[in-house]
Amino acid sequence: MDIGKIERTVAEVSKTLGWSVDKRMAVAVANFYLIHGKEFDSKGHMESSKAIKKTEGWTSPLKSYMHHIAAAFLTLQEEAPEEGLKKINARQDELNAAGFRRSPYTYIAAMIVQHPGEAEKAKRLHEEMKQHHKFLTSQEDIPYAVLLGRLEGDVKERAATMNAYYKDLREHGFYMGNDLQWLSQIMTFNSPIYRPDVVGRVVAIRDFFQNEKLKIRGAQYPILGILAVAEANGQALKGIIENTRQLEKTKSFKWYKDLAFTTAVQFAMKDMVETQEMSAVSVSTSLEMLMQAQQAAMYSSINAAIIASSSNNGS
Repeated sequence: MDIGKIERTVAEVSKTLGWSVDKRMAVAVANFYLIHGKEFDSKGHMESSKAIKKTEGWTSPLKSYMHHIAAAFLTLQEEAPEEGLKKINARQDELNAAGFRRSPYTYIAAMIVQHPGEAEKAKRLHEEMKQHHKFLTSQEDIPYAVLLGRLEGDVKERAATMNAYYKDLREHGFYMGNDLQWLSQIMTFNSPIYRPDVVGRVVAIRDFFQNEKLKIRGAQYPILGILAVAEANGQALKGIIENTRQLEKTKSFKWYKDLAFTTAVQFAMKDMVETQEMSAVSVSTSLEMLMQAQQAAMYSSINAAIIASSSNNGS
């Protein structure tokens, strides 16, 4: 992981986006480009930004705190920003038609949707999740429902397995709530069938980080699941610790240490994808999907933090 390049990119993104854009979003945008192996394209990014401003209505999440994530997404697509935006909105309409209410999270999900029919399956999984956690299951779970809904397996069984993981992890000292639910969802990535070894890996990874004096808060719970199902080894975990510590010392991350950890994990996952043999295409594809889930978790948590901050400032 090139710490200097990350710092330079965050600084360039911050300068382009301006002082009014939350620094956490600048970090997310910088990561978006770097994780996809691309240099930050200031001109292209702002052209995508203009396309969004010209096309979207004033109530669209794409014109507020989702704006620059969407601009980065459009900039990295092969087609013109206007065409890419049409696709996002078409997928958003599919999610809306399937029964999901329009929200920032459906737009995140729209950037994950790949094929027709995924919205309907995601809705079925989302409804099954509600059967176990009626009040916890919300719009924030939609990106995960899309990602997991496209996988093989019965949605009813997957939702039941999520609930079993949730209960098991409560017994291991994990705090109940949305973060634990997201973790339990990701734990079903490799299989909708309950697997006790996945629980063991999640607990072991948490304990490893805590023994290294890295505090694991609720916002990091989904990351534990991603590392567990990716079967990250001890070397990868040590690398995450080392890179997190280095990032925490930089100007860009000094006040956002949670994002330092998230960034270190993202680049660890990127390395895992790139080091896969060509014969393991399915493994690489799965890891890339896990990176999508991790990015969705990051954007969701940033959105929640920004919303909370805006509410507090307005009160």
